[in-house]
Amino acid sequence: MAVYRELRAGLPADCAQIGYGYNLHPAAGATHRFLHHALRACADGGRLHEYGTAADGHDRALAATLAGAYLGLELDPDQVLFTTGATEGIGLVTRFLAACDAGLILPSPCYYAFEQTPRRHGGTILGRYRHDGTLHPTGEKATHTALVEILPNGVTGTLHTPPRVDADFRIVDIVFLAGGRAPTRHAVTDRARATLAGRLDDTAVLMTPSKDLCVPGIRPGLLLSTHAPLIDAARDDVFDRSATTSPLAGQVVLLYLSVLLLAEARHTGGNPAFATRHRWLQERYAHHRVPTVPSERTCRAIVDHLDAMSTHFAHAFDLAIRHTEGLLLIDPEQRPVAGYSLLPRVLVDDTDTPEAVVRWVNTIGRRHALKLNPSYLFGGDRDSWHALDPGPPRIRVNLSVAHPDLLHTLALLRAARDGATHPRRDVPR
Repeated sequence: MAVYRELRAGLPADCAQIGYGYNLHPAAGATHRFLHHALRACADGGRLHEYGTAADGHDRALAATLAGAYLGLELDPDQVLFTTGATEGIGLVTRFLAACDAGLILPSPCYYAFEQTPRRHGGTILGRYRHDGTLHPTGEKATHTALVEILPNGVTGTLHTPPRVDADFRIVDIVFLAGGRAPTRHAVTDRARATLAGRLDDTAVLMTPSKDLCVPGIRPGLLLSTHAPLIDAARDDVFDRSATTSPLAGQVVLLYLSVLLLAEARHTGGNPAFATRHRWLQERYAHHRVPTVPSERTCRAIVDHLDAMSTHFAHAFDLAIRHTEGLLLIDPEQRPVAGYSLLPRVLVDDTDTPEAVVRWVNTIGRRHALKLNPSYLFGGDRDSWHALDPGPPRIRVNLSVAHPDLLHTLALLRAARDGATHPRRDVPR
């Protein structure tokens, strides 16, 4: 938080931004229509004026079936927990691990909650690792070790190689699944299945539809584990704080899992495979007594939308390469395997220390009303970033914005870089 305050001190409220942390691509109209249908079904079933009904268990049972089919797992309903977004899921798992004195090994970069929650609850960060598995230890000690893998990395959009450590527990956070392009359209799914290898007894899986379906305000999330002490503690934690979770969030999770299964079927087997899998989904919804099965038409429209979104991201990546020569270092090999986020280097002089980078970013914000999100906002600390990623600073670039807006902010960045490399002494810090 101290770094965030330094980066943002004195910035005007109406700054432009180049690295938003959420998907700005419009949600599919079919998703909106399904949400209306699901909310009406929850109201008609009495789920909005009670803390919980039998339908909650039906949703969990269906989620166990669908997530198990997608990830290659055998799951029971009691091993499924709907959460208020992935953020709550991260907090539930990392608080449990802190209580067990299990220190975390985190990828760099990573979502802030993996750092903040352990810090608030007496947890330990044992080290951080970069994309090739190189580990930077913190020097802290813990009785147990928990390895965190994020598929794909939520900031770079790439798949990290985990370090070779003897981990007692794993957290597998599946951030993006949509947005990949052939021939690696389902690289994240393949990696998740290989990583899990059919077991969850020493693992917690986190998933969220927020980014792929563009519905972060609903806060849908999913926690899976066959480690009974973790699930029991997480369920008690949720009950203590809120007694229940929104039934609509669970409905969105079920839609998301359905769409993922159908997208894979169509991409690998065409429309006949899509139709066959949709019939299987109808049977599963009916078996688990969940009435809100999305129609084949709805699912086709959402899969079409996700494919179009993937094309949008890919075009934005190509535009970024073509329009940032001499400004950003973007290698074609950096193309995200899924999602909309990049973390390229920005070519700027006199930023060879973390302190200089923070000063430069703050100056760009104050002088040019352009908010930049450097790597220091995404976990770690100045020492770890300097050790794992020396060289020109990195900033986040969001590929989900409209293409003209992307080009506009890239032009702003170039002008700002050329005009504010050296902070003026008369500008207060």
